[in-house]
Amino acid sequence: MIRSDEKPRVLIDLDGVVRDWVGSLVRVYKQKYPDHEVLPVTSRALEEFFPIGEEIYRFVDGQHIEDIMVNAEPYPGAVEALQRWEAVFEIVVVTAQPPNWRYANFIWIGKHRIPTNEVHICFQKSRIDGVALLDDFVDNLEDFAATGRLAVCMDRPWNQEWKGERVKTVEEFFRLVQYRLNISSKKVPLEK
Repeated sequence: MIRSDEKPRVLIDLDGVVRDWVGSLVRVYKQKYPDHEVLPVTSRALEEFFPIGEEIYRFVDGQHIEDIMVNAEPYPGAVEALQRWEAVFEIVVVTAQPPNWRYANFIWIGKHRIPTNEVHICFQKSRIDGVALLDDFVDNLEDFAATGRLAVCMDRPWNQEWKGERVKTVEEFFRLVQYRLNISSKKVPLEK
């Protein structure tokens, strides 16, 4: 239950939601293998889209993770939406990352001035307190929805099997949560 003096806590994933991790991976990969054709990524099975197959995981984890993570671009409008809506919601970053990726996450969060006082790097996002989750991974959404809370999918090619709520932008997510929680539009700052 939310007290009237508290802002509702919303959980926001990074990769595939705010940060274009796949785009950054393709950029770094093409620097190393400029002649390789990378297919459009439509599932989480990266080996299906990169010519080096299973070696893509070693490419990411062992050699290039900092460049991929730190230099990834945010999706257009995502950071601006977070910054605008922080007046209405307590924004909690929840991201599932291996331990050796965490430092690059914190650098990226600071570099892009993500408005959060709380970051959880965990694989069970449903354990984190919040009224809603915005994520691009169906397993996370299903676990969160099973707790009776609002699970919203960021529409991406790799999550088309999700049958619940779906949005195309971070801004659209906040508007949906505002509507669902019946938050007055007077509290919402105007877009810049």
